[in-house]
Amino acid sequence: MGYVDKSMIASRHTGARRHAQIGIQAYVKSNITVSGTCLTALESQIVTGGRTIILTLNTGKWIPAGTLFDAQRTAIRTGIDSAQAEAAGFDARKTTLIPLGNVVRTSAKVVTITLAADAGYSVTVNEIVTVTVPYAAIEFCKANVIALPTFTITANS
Repeated sequence: MGYVDKSMIASRHTGARRHAQIGIQAYVKSNITVSGTCLTALESQIVTGGRTIILTLNTGKWIPAGTLFDAQRTAIRTGIDSAQAEAAGFDARKTTLIPLGNVVRTSAKVVTITLAADAGYSVTVNEIVTVTVPYAAIEFCKANVIALPTFTITANS
């Protein structure tokens, strides 16, 4: 964990006798590892569902479970992005493939995303998927985090 010394940053006037807060604030420069059964998924396995994307924080913690985390589920799902633009591919079918209830904070360090079955998922080329986690989902984080590695969903031939 690092710290930002706001006393070294010029304060700005925010209204009648009000100034921006100064002092030291904690921050975390997080990194995230992607694992799970999606790392080696075939198109047919995505169609049948049950594959997982596991996001493990190597530094930092997810925001607390409950209302705070629930408010970040959509942003986490939105951050899962295919490099391709298939008409029935991952990006087009994302809300069906990942219902919000399937984005689960398993522990302070792990979020597990389980893909739902989706007969409408269909690709003609391999899809390379990148996960970018919004900073608001991680305690004391100040920037979005690109999780590694990316993973490829292999098109059925």
